Amino acid sequence: MTQHFSESPSGRTRHWHRRHRVRPTAPWFLRPLVILLSFILIATLAWRGVQYALQSRQRNAGASANANSSSRAAGNSAAGTSSAWQRDVFVSLDEAVRHASETDVTETEVAVDRAASIVTIARLRSQPAPLDFFDDALAKLDQILAAYHTNSRLIEHVTLARIELAQLRSSLEPVPPGTPSPLNTDELLLATATGRAAPSSNVASSGAPASGGAQQPKPASSNSAAANNSASTNNSAPAWVFVGAPRTLVSGALFDPAALGGDRLDATNMPTRAEILEPPSSRLFTDNVHVENLSIAGAAQTLDGIHWKNVTFIGTRLRYEGGELDLHNVRFIRCMFGFDADERGGRLATAIARGQTTLVIE
Repeated sequence: MTQHFSESPSGRTRHWHRRHRVRPTAPWFLRPLVILLSFILIATLAWRGVQYALQSRQRNAGASANANSSSRAAGNSAAGTSSAWQRDVFVSLDEAVRHASETDVTETEVAVDRAASIVTIARLRSQPAPLDFFDDALAKLDQILAAYHTNSRLIEHVTLARIELAQLRSSLEPVPPGTPSPLNTDELLLATATGRAAPSSNVASSGAPASGGAQQPKPASSNSAAANNSASTNNSAPAWVFVGAPRTLVSGALFDPAALGGDRLDATNMPTRAEILEPPSSRLFTDNVHVENLSIAGAAQTLDGIHWKNVTFIGTRLRYEGGELDLHNVRFIRCMFGFDADERGGRLATAIARGQTTLVIE
């Protein structure tokens, strides 16, 4: 059989057949491995997408809660819009609620302290606040403690925040109409907060100016008759009775306008940390000590163990050491509070922040 030259394979064809014969084949496990890696990649991307969606949902829920808190505060403000510091307080408290739900106590405490510091700055700047602001803020603090009611450290931080709210509420209370204008409650508040000497009042217990236009305070013990004479001659302007030293109250004592010689006690010349009234050292209800129908300005007073009725404190540093407490129609105007940072101190601070005037703790 004859083969023509044209039918013989060319050099290129022989080279192609040679390359085709020597091409290596892929291992048998490569294709399953690629499929497995693709499945792992798809699963990872899907899981990350789910995580991102959940995080976005949580952020949106937090933003919605913040918006609700801010809108409630805004609806109760005089101008119809919430100020920036109120929004910052609620943002911090919402963060504290979120950290509390995540069982992160440390971050919860930090957020609560931040909210308390914002309230302090607002008070020092005399910033106004609607009444519902206090209810909303206290509700947030209750929510924070709901899961940690036995954590003494967190209770301390939350109680300190309640005290700051109480001091803010006290700073917003209007001064009674009968308060003499020379008795500057702003200066009393500053002196009480800083521990400096209180400003001297320009109103004497007798109501008569001293020589040179200035009016000098006189000891209350020697001025009872003068105060009574002043009251009889000028009933429209009740006199302030000045005291320069603590008054000791024995068991069964009733300290009222008859015992003082007037219904307004001015202790602004006393050191800002000095006690005005000193009951028996036991400070128990069994001592049966009552203080009634008085306005008290300046200095300091411990509330434990005394039955208080119809009393107004103005620019006074109030202490509560966790003992028995009896308040009936008691008001605190521009006062500072030094309460124990425990549950009982928190109850008193909460009552003041809500504007309550009656509270009994036994």
